[in-house]
Amino acid sequence: MKNMIRASFYKLFHDKATWISLAGTAAWSLFVSVMLTWIADGKLDASDAVVAEKYWRDFMGYHAVMVPLLVSSIVLFTSEFKDKSWKLFVAKGISRAGYYFSKLPCILTLAVMISFVAIAFGAAYGVVMLGMRYDATFAVLLIRYFILQSVAHGTAAVLILTIYFLIKISEVSSSVNTVLLMFGTMALSKIEKALSLGDALTGGFAFAQPLRVSFVGADEWIRILIVFAAYFAACSLAVILFGVRGDVE
Repeated sequence: MKNMIRASFYKLFHDKATWISLAGTAAWSLFVSVMLTWIADGKLDASDAVVAEKYWRDFMGYHAVMVPLLVSSIVLFTSEFKDKSWKLFVAKGISRAGYYFSKLPCILTLAVMISFVAIAFGAAYGVVMLGMRYDATFAVLLIRYFILQSVAHGTAAVLILTIYFLIKISEVSSSVNTVLLMFGTMALSKIEKALSLGDALTGGFAFAQPLRVSFVGADEWIRILIVFAAYFAACSLAVILFGVRGDVE
């Protein structure tokens, strides 16, 4: 198990996909920062603080992190299913659930790394290009925002890995994850509106969690932690129940 975890982290830090995704996140973070500067200067018709907050959450908290997370995951975690090499590990005595749990710390670390790069580059842009000086209060908000975004993206990461593991056909599992990422929140939101459910569906949807993290205040931290714990428990249980059935095929 320890060797599997070491191998997963070795692949994480030595695969080009990781660094390309981090570079993409940094570039997108800077782009969003420039866009928000234009909003503040009145160059874009979105000067209202609430609208600016929405831009920040939608672009920084979601696209700048979730898309690179999904792309990295496709490269890092589907290759062993595609070439069937995962069966060799299981055949050597590692349980299917053990194989899954050896990948889990790696994908959660990836979520934290990408979240950090997205927020750090945005903050650095403020210091270098705008001459901002962050006081202790703002630093606390920034750290809290980073922690909550990491947890929120970690929720999606757990679901992404579970879908890969349960489906095992890399093309299908990648397609399912991509569809959930791109259209899942939108579809659930339309269902909520049609049934007058408020946010009952999107409030618990893994891929919608980053949108629920507000930078100013970040007052939904209890719900975000509960959702993460629920996905972690439910996905782990699903893997244990469905992952132990049958022999190595």
